[in-house]
Parts: sequence; C-alpha cells; structure tokens
Amino acid sequence: MHLPRRTHTRTWALVAAVAIALLGLPAPAQSAPSAPSDPANPADVQPVCDTAQVGHVTCFALRRADVGGGQGLQRALAPAGFGADDLRSAYGLPPDGGAGQTVAIVDAYDDPNAEADLAVYRAQFGLPACTSADGCFRKVDQRGGTGYPNRDSAWAGEISLDLDMVSAAAPLAHLVLVEADSNRNEDMLAAVDQAVAQGAKFVSNSYGEVYTGSDEDPSETTDLDAHYNHPGVAMVAASGDRGFGVVYPAASQFVTAAGGTSLVRDDSVRGFSETVWNNAYGAPGSGCSAFEPKPAFQNDTGCDMRAIADVAAVSDPLTGVAVYDTYGVEGFGWGVFGGTSVAAPIIAGVYAVAGTPAPNTYPNSYPYAHRTALNDVTSGNNGSCTTSYLCTAGAGYDGPTGLGTPAGPEAFAIGPHGTLTGTVTDSATGTPIGGAAVRAGGSSTITDAQGRYTLVLPAGTDDVTVDAYGYTGANASGVIIADGATITRDIALDPLPRSTISGTVTDGSGHGWPLSAKITVDGVPGGPVFTDPYTGRYSLALPRGRTYTAHVTANYPGYQPVDLSLPLGSDDVHRDLSVPIDAADCTAPGWTTHYAGVHETFDSTDTPAGWTVGYATPPEADGWHFDDPKTYRNRSGGTGHFAMADSLGNLKREDTTLTSPETDLSGVDDPALSFDTEYLPYFGPSTADVEVSADGGTTWADVWHHDTDALAGPAHVDIPLPGAAHAARVVARFHYTATTATWWQLDNVLLGTRSCDKVGGGLVLGRVTDANTGAGVGGATVASVDVPADKGTSAGDGSYWMFSSATGGHPFTAARRAYSTVTHTVNVAAESITRSDVALPAGRVAASPATIGKTVAWATPTTAKLTLTNTGTAPATVSLAEQPGNFQLLARGGAAPQVVKTKVTPLALSATASAKPATAAPADVNPSAAPWTSIADYPVPIQDNLVDVFGGKVYSAYGWDGTAYVADLYVYDPDTGTWTKQARAADIREAPVGGFIADRLYATGGWGADRQPDPKTEAYDPDTNTWTTVADNPQPAAGAGSATLKSRLYVIGGCNRSSCGRTDVHVYDPATDSWTTAADYPEPISWPSCGALAGKVYCAGGTTTDAGVAHTYVYDPATNAWTQRASMPADLWASAHAAANGRLLVSGGAIDDGVAITNQGYAYDPAADTWTSLPNSNDTLYRGGSACGLYRIGGVPAGLFVAPLPRSEVLPGFTDCAPVADVPWLSESATQVTIRPGGHTTVTLTLDPTVASITQPGTYPASLVLTTDTPYQTPPVDVTMTVKPPATWGKIAGTLTSTDGRLLTGATVQIETWANSYTLRTDKTGQYALWLDVRNNPLQVIAAKDGYQPQVKTAKITRATTTTLDFTLKPTP
Repeated sequence: MHLPRRTHTRTWALVAAVAIALLGLPAPAQSAPSAPSDPANPADVQPVCDTAQVGHVTCFALRRADVGGGQGLQRALAPAGFGADDLRSAYGLPPDGGAGQTVAIVDAYDDPNAEADLAVYRAQFGLPACTSADGCFRKVDQRGGTGYPNRDSAWAGEISLDLDMVSAAAPLAHLVLVEADSNRNEDMLAAVDQAVAQGAKFVSNSYGEVYTGSDEDPSETTDLDAHYNHPGVAMVAASGDRGFGVVYPAASQFVTAAGGTSLVRDDSVRGFSETVWNNAYGAPGSGCSAFEPKPAFQNDTGCDMRAIADVAAVSDPLTGVAVYDTYGVEGFGWGVFGGTSVAAPIIAGVYAVAGTPAPNTYPNSYPYAHRTALNDVTSGNNGSCTTSYLCTAGAGYDGPTGLGTPAGPEAFAIGPHGTLTGTVTDSATGTPIGGAAVRAGGSSTITDAQGRYTLVLPAGTDDVTVDAYGYTGANASGVIIADGATITRDIALDPLPRSTISGTVTDGSGHGWPLSAKITVDGVPGGPVFTDPYTGRYSLALPRGRTYTAHVTANYPGYQPVDLSLPLGSDDVHRDLSVPIDAADCTAPGWTTHYAGVHETFDSTDTPAGWTVGYATPPEADGWHFDDPKTYRNRSGGTGHFAMADSLGNLKREDTTLTSPETDLSGVDDPALSFDTEYLPYFGPSTADVEVSADGGTTWADVWHHDTDALAGPAHVDIPLPGAAHAARVVARFHYTATTATWWQLDNVLLGTRSCDKVGGGLVLGRVTDANTGAGVGGATVASVDVPADKGTSAGDGSYWMFSSATGGHPFTAARRAYSTVTHTVNVAAESITRSDVALPAGRVAASPATIGKTVAWATPTTAKLTLTNTGTAPATVSLAEQPGNFQLLARGGAAPQVVKTKVTPLALSATASAKPATAAPADVNPSAAPWTSIADYPVPIQDNLVDVFGGKVYSAYGWDGTAYVADLYVYDPDTGTWTKQARAADIREAPVGGFIADRLYATGGWGADRQPDPKTEAYDPDTNTWTTVADNPQPAAGAGSATLKSRLYVIGGCNRSSCGRTDVHVYDPATDSWTTAADYPEPISWPSCGALAGKVYCAGGTTTDAGVAHTYVYDPATNAWTQRASMPADLWASAHAAANGRLLVSGGAIDDGVAITNQGYAYDPAADTWTSLPNSNDTLYRGGSACGLYRIGGVPAGLFVAPLPRSEVLPGFTDCAPVADVPWLSESATQVTIRPGGHTTVTLTLDPTVASITQPGTYPASLVLTTDTPYQTPPVDVTMTVKPPATWGKIAGTLTSTDGRLLTGATVQIETWANSYTLRTDKTGQYALWLDVRNNPLQVIAAKDGYQPQVKTAKITRATTTTLDFTLKPTP
C-alpha cells in the first residue's frame, strides 16, 4: 500500500503531522486571518482531495492550512475568508433569493456532519435555518435512499464547501445533498441522475476528471454526457484548478462551466474587482474540447468545438471563502477554501435566485443572451496557449472566466420565449432518427429515440439546422417564434452511403491468438464494438469518404492500447489488427517475468537471505529493519513489507548499510539497479547513497546520492550500470546516515536485468452457468488439474478466460462454493483459443407449507408436517434451526450519534508510548441516556481486554491500562453491582481472544511482553479460582475475531507485531487439547466482530493495516466454508460486539477507514440477511471488551496517547447467549437432512404447550431457519402456536394512566389471591394482563409506580372472558 504522490508543500505538511503524532510534539499555532500571503511567508494551500485514478473523479476544493480554525459560532471575531454577505454584495444578489427552489449538491462519499456543520455556517452569517426537520435539507444516497456510503474526510470538506456556498448565494433555497457510493465515474453519474430525480432544477458539480494534452476521453460524448443532459435543469460544473486544460464534466456541452477569479475589495462603485486567478496554488481550467461539439450559443472563432468556461466566480484560495467543516481533512471547524469548487455552487445558487429554468431549455445558454448583465473580467491568464483568448482574459468572452461573473441574477434567467418542436426522420425509410443535433439561434438539443425534439427559443426569427451522424444535414430558414407560442417543424434527412470495415484482432507479440477487445471510433456514437472473444472478429459499418481514428483495447491484462487510422472509401475494407503486449508490465497471458541477478521484495519481516545490515552507530540505533515497527506503512510505491532506515522514530543517530548478496552478471550486457523508494531529509541532517561494486566489495562506486533534496514516495529509480556489465561479483549497498532526521524506505530492488519471456500454451475461454437456471455463475474457479497454477475466475455473467501452459487433452475442474465441482477434459490447442463451457449442478430446496399455525388446548401437544423438496441437479443438505419470535429489537435512539475524528491504530497501543492518564473523559464520550445503562466502572482504566459472561456474571481479563499490560481478572456481579478481583493469569496480554467453553474461560494470543502475539493458551476455572496452561496456539494473533461454537474456540485473522490483516482460522478443541485449522477467512482481517448463531460463526467489519472492512461472512462447520452475506452499513472495527437473541450485535468502534470513532451500532439478523440500527451507546470508544448482555467494558477514546477509560455499560435485554437458539415448545424429528436431486423428505414438528416456559394462554411465534449448502436462499418457515386457556380460566387486564392522561409504563401491578401472589410490569402502552383460574377469586390488585400514590382494587374474573380493571394514579404530593 502506498500513499499518492503529493506536492512538496503537502509532503512537508504530512511529515510534520507524522512527527507531531509519533513524537507528541506541540502542534503549530494557527496564523491570524490574512489577505493574500506575503511572498516571504507563502501560504500553505492544500488540495482537499487526492489526484484521481483513471475512471474516477477528484474534487477541486483547495484549503488554506495556515488560516482559519475555531469551532462553533465566532462572536468576537468573524471567521477568515469572504462570508455570505460579502459574496452576495460582490455579485449583486438579494438576501432573500432562492425561495421555492431546490439546489442539489453532488459529491462522493458521506459527510456525517453535513447538516450540523451547515447549521453553524448559516447561523454565523444570519441565514435562516435549513434542516431535515423543517424539510429544507435532505441527504440521500445515489439511489435516493438513506444507505449512505462510506464516510470520507476529504470529500466531506468539499461537501461542506458546496452547501455553504449555495446557502450564501441563495439563502432561501432548499438543499439536496446526493452522496455517490464512491468517486468512480459510474457512481457519480448515478448521483447526478438522482439529483434530478429528487426534483432539483439546479445541480452543482465541484469535481472532475482531469485531462492533459490529447488525453481527453472520447467516451464523454457517447457514455457520460447523457447523465448531464437534463433540459430544464441548470447543470453547473467546476472547470478545475490546474490552469489551461480541459476537465470533465465542465467540458460537457450540457453544463455551465464555472471558471475562477481572484476577488478583492476596492473603492469602485461595485466595491470589488476581479482578475483571473493564477498563482502558485492553481488557476481555473479552460480550453477547447477535443470531442464535445460546439453549442449553438457559443460564437467564439478560435475553437471549433466546445469552449470552456462559460462564467466564473471567486476561486483564489488567497482571496478565499469562509467554510465550516468538522469532518474534513483536518476537521478544525472554520477554514478558508478556494478552487473552482467555490465557483460552481455559487453559480448554481445564482441560477436558483434567477428562477426556474424553462422546460426543454439548456440554462448554460442563458448568459450568452444577456452578456451585459455580467461583470466582464478583462485581466489575467491561466497559462499560455496558441489561441490566446482561451487562456488570457480580455473584453468579452475568454476561457478562464467565460463571459464574466454575476452582476445580479439577470444573466441566468430566460426572457420572452416560445417553443419549437418536431420530429427528425430518415427520408428514405421514414424511420425516426435519434441523437440528431437540432440548432436554432443560440440553443441546441438532441432528438430522442423517437426522433422528437423540443427547443425553447427567445422570441424572434431563427434558422433551424439539423445534423445527425450518417446523414446529410438540413435546415429550415426564417422560422418565426412568438412569445408564448408553440410551432412544429418536421425535418427529413438523407442518409449517407456506408461501407464496412471488418477483420480480426489478434495477439501481436508471438502467440498470435484471437483477442477479446473493445474498439471505439472517435466521433461515432453508439458506444464501443467488441470483438468475438473466440475468433477475434469485428465489423463496423461507417459512412464513406472519411478517415476514422479507432482505439483498440484488449480485454486481457498486459496489452498495449492501439490507436490507428481507418480510411474508408466506397468499398468495404478488411483490416486485421494485431495488439502488442506491454513488456514492461509483463502481465499478459502466456508471458512471464524473468530476473537475472538479485531481485528482492522484502516480503519477510526479517533480513532477507544473503543480505546484510551493517552498523557504524551505537547499538541502540535501529539500522535497517523490515517489520515497520512504527507503522509508517509502505510509501515507496511498492506493496507489502519493505526495508527502512528510520531516524525519526528513535531520535538517534543512524549510520547503517544494507548490502545485497553478490550476483553474477557475466552474461548480462546492460545491467541496471532499480528500486522503489522514499527519502525524506526533514528535521535533521541526513544522506542517502547507493554504491555498487563490480569486484565483490573491494572497490565501490557511488551511483546515486541525496542529502537535503527529498524524494517523496512513491518514487521509482532506474540506474544504468555499464561498469557492471559482464562482471561476475556485483554487489549493491544502500548507505544511510542521519541525526534525528526522517527516513529512507526501499522496496523491489533489482540488481541485474529483467526480461519478459514467452511461455508456450493456449487460451481457454468459456462460460460457467448454473445447471438449474442457465444463468451465468460469477466467482467460479476453472483450473487445470495437471497445472493447478493455471486457472481463471468467472465474471458476473459467467464468462471466464485462462492461460493453460499444458496443451492437448487435460482434465480441468470448475468449482464454486455451493455448487458441485465438475471435472471435464479440455483439448487445449497450442497458440490458439479453445472454448470450454461448463454447467455447475446445485441443489435447490423448497419448503411446504410456507407457514405453519396450530391452535392447541391447554397442556395438549400437537404435530405438523414440513415437506422439503430438492428441485435442483445435485444433492442438497438442509439444516433446521429454531429462531424465537416476538422479539422486538431495540432500534436507534440512545445517545446522540457521534463520529469523533481522532487518530486510531489497529496495532498494539503499548508499542507507541505510555498514555497520559486522563483525569476526565473527553467531551465527546460523556455518558448520555438510556436505553444504554451505566454499571460500576471497571476497577482500573482498561482496553483490549477479554470479556465473557458465565453463570450470570461478567468476567474481564488482561488488557492495557494506559501504562502497562495486565494479567488481572475481575468479575462483575449484576446483583451486587460490584467488581471483584480474582486470580491473576500467568501471562500479560493486550488484545487476546477467547471465551467460556463449558465451565472454563480460555484465552489465547494477544500481544505479549515482547510485543509479539503470545502463543500460550490459558484456561481459568471459576470454581477453584485457578489458571492452567493448555496447548499452545501454533499461529497466535492479536486483535483477532473469535467465537465459541459446539465446545470449540474459533480464532479468525488478527494482527502480527507490525501489521494487521490475516486470513488464517484456527480452532481449539478442549476435549482433545489440540489446535486445528479451518477454511481461511475470505479476505485479510483483524478486529472483526464475531459470534456464534444458529450453529454457525458470523463475522462482520474489521480492518487491515490500511483500510476498514464492512463485509459480513458466515462460516458453516458442516461444509468448512465461508459465505458472504449483507455488508454492515459502516466499516466498524474494534467494536463492542456479541451474539445474542439471534442477532450479531456491533456497537461503536473505529469507522471510516480508521479516521474516526463512533457510538453508533447495528444488529444483523441472519434469517433476513439484513442489518438494522442499534441504540447509540453512551460512550464513544473503541478497543474495549464486550460480551453478551450486551456489555461494554472499558475502551479508549483516541488512538495513540490517550489513556483508556474504566467506563462500563450494558444494553439490557440481550441475554439469550446460546450459540444455537432454542424454542422450548418447538422440536423437530430431524435437524439436518440430505435430499437427492428430485427427491423430498418430511420433517415432523412437535408443538408442545406443556413446557415450563408456557405459563399463559396466547400466541407464541417462532420460525425455522432453513440453511442449505446450495447457492439459493430458502425462506424461513414461520411457526405459530396458539394456546387456548383452560375452561376454568379468565383474564384480568387493564391500563395504568396518570391523572394528566399519560400512560404509565414499567409500573408494578401486584395481584394477590388466596392461593398465590403475581407481580407484573406494565408494557410500553401502560397495559398489563394475566390469565388465572377463576377459583383464585376474589383478586386484590395493587397498582404502584415511583412518584405516584398506589391504588388497591378488588375484582372477580369470569371463565373465558376478560375482566378490565384500569387505574389512574395521582402523583405523590
């Protein structure tokens, strides 16, 4: 894992942050708010979002790190930056604009504090409240629901900026925040469409794909534009912050592209002046699109295509705007922001002030009809370019600022207008032509699939022109448009003659096999063409007389993209295309990388074999190491472990060498030394030298040297070594010297040469299908039996491909969990394609009847029949598990939700430093209200403790108390409300796992005294208060998941000393005192929330060293397999958790890839495969202990230097801790059956009202959860037993209220008879009820509740009827 490359300024900020975090250094004080920075003291301006990968977008917000700060309302001193009043004054906007309008903000990921932060901004500047409660503010996901995406601190800053700017420009407008699942193009496009679906007529998009040179994506017109093409909606997009150059979606012909200015106060009538923003921190984007057609309203002459931008607003971070954000990159509260991310929401707000756009119009045309209603920006530039006005401001239109900035809302509204409508058809066939461009005056549109178009045009006379791909253009002259009128003009176009280009696409580097590939042609609508994957053939029918530019991209890895010119005359053309591999990448099928010399990836945590670490410094210095003990993570550009010499972490002098083994390069003509690296020389003097010897170390030559010049990672270095050519004893040495400086990281060192070599074989392609349904099966593995490494995985549609190094007839297997594995013979053709389709059989189970209901007499059992049928093509095994019914899961409520930004770590907290004792809890974790209930504090501050319940008591052992590991054990007795110390364990541990099996508490793993996971396994006997040692754990872990099931302890994943995220699963069996392994967890994991339910192990959430996980998996011991289930709503880890009442409960913990902690929680229902919210806990902590109850014991409110807390609390009601649920009155003749294909079996259910738990007549619900080894879900069978009262029984019931009419819940109702006494509690509706034998008459009923005067009444019950006895209690005087 590596961090993205940043600017030097940002790298320095990151290094400083590391130093502060790791060394406890004081943070630098914030500077006072300022105007543009002093050149001698440049501003610290940082991009909020990282540079996006291909196919993703980045936000364009810039943040001043040197000004701002402060939380909440600022009464003494206004926040730095232009406020809402300033912006409305600068742009001539009214204080009450936007009434009746809705503006949508489209951004990626979730900002949990968006509404709260917006409230502070609006209150600060005197704007009316805009909340979800009053209907002004809404937040939705890209589907329009509330399944919000993962939180992201970078995009949260953009969200706050966008909401604040729209509020400033249009104070009375309603706001809709649409959060895309990610910053991938497809998610952002879905969010844009959802913004329109939410009813917004104005959509702000402060993000984009950044293009340079000729890299603009031709698919923007064929695939992307449709999502911004919403007539009657003002789509606004930021033009970017990188100066001259095009970004998307600002380049789209359907949006208003917002450029950027520097805004300063002056003594003019306006009070402000503007120039093009351009300084060291960025400049607005502009340019001429390579693919977007020129809108009809643009008439600049230097660009034949779409010109960017259209209008502009303030964007310079040195003259930036005030924004309030508590969840962003720093979360400081008030900050100063810039970038064209400021301009876009301001312009969207101005549109909202101007009024609703006319239907079927494109509002980006409005300013072009009202040029004089804008502030023309005439000075400044954003770079240099051939067509000067595209990068330099001047009178009228220019690229950086378009037509200018708002001078009131008039330029953003439409004037008198009429409607032109019609249909465009093919003159030869009469067929409607979709996608035709219709232009009139300054407006244009595209016909729909039925050829229809509608244009709203300014009143007057216009010429109408129509163009469509593959047709001769046409026009209608002198069309008169009257204000308010609608006229129709149908137009027929003559088709152009076409010819066909066809051929075959093949491998062009030696194998020659046909390739599955995508072909796109510039300027040709309709999307890409795909070759036949088995033959490589393609065919394109295109209009004649043109030369086309085509792009060929193989659908296999490791091939280079091919661009080619395709001239097309009057004849059909046959053109075969060959695609070469990318030898540098060398991942194409049938090719392998070969290294001559030394190649080292440092994937072990020890010194690699043959390498040596030398020291010229005192022994307490660390030298080169490979286990990342300070968890800096790999920043070199490599992945996994790496080599590092660190002077920052130990604050000592380092003089250390890392020397490679000798290698024989006598057969190498052009040797080189290459490596991935990061070298940072901050905080003290340091040097980094690479030396090479060609004579085994006798003489050395320095080939690479850095001292004060940093090389921030990820960075790759290639050094030719001509002096080592044909040498037999070549050695490389990496020499680092430093005194309390920073570090040097290395990875992927190659001394010698690398080649990409061909491997003989063939490609095997096909489709894996479900034998029952014929549908494609994704995730299936097709593998060669003879060469198991040759394998492929099917895509979602079932298609797969793989390279087979073995040719001729060989057995292959196709396997997928829950399907029967199929073995078949494939005759693999050498250097060619072999097709092999395979259908996987599977069982499929149906249950009949779907529900079972029985009414029984008192104390009279009955039976029912359940038929299970296998309609599938393979045997099916069905397990039946009982699930109690009538359980009302607590939902939401509790304390206010908290997401507290803090530093967190999955590694041993003791490895950082001793925590500073906390005299009081941080404000963010102060206790709140029920339903969570505080219990007695733990005797000491504690975290990473092992907790379980046994015999009605809570046991907590081990952990970290903020200064040391502990081995102490305490027991909490809920009856007395006290903790009692018990016998101390043998070993101290942090973050062990374990639990009670039978009458013993087992503990294993956890970080021990040497900071390595402890292999010792200990067992505690509560009866004798003694610990004993049992079998060692062969692969111990800390921070693992665990569950006890069927008298076994399961240990899942976990952490090593310096990294987190393992897949191994180990099982301890006390009966044999032995450890075995189970199926690996599906992904690397640590700190998951695990528990046993209905005979299976469920795990959710967790983390690796680098990222949080929200996935849920279930393990079935019967099949030794994990299956993925519905993901948790958030990536929680190190949470309090338990399996109770048939649910997996998860509360609090770290969230959002480990940048925050929360008190929110969720419950998973295995039967429904759904998650619901739990009440928010009182304490916002992570890494505490937990157990069924639901108990939370201890935890820490921050990650590095904050002491844990002794806080303890419980969420009452979750006391059913059995890993296999039981419904006492329900039993089955079999709990597991196997059914042959086409067969069925009958299970007899017994419903028995004589069990001890049935004490009252009534309806008792339950369900049978049917779990199968098939790929299909079988719905649970609801079972209901209605128990009739005995003939001699009657019912007494009533309601308790207070004298003011309030229902009294939880009140005590005491019923006394001559024979017995019964104590009841009123439910949430204030009601009570009890059936009794009438021979108990008369009844004395006492109603009481604290704070009220009790009442006593007498009643008599009647057989088979209900006697109502209500009470109204008076408050105690």
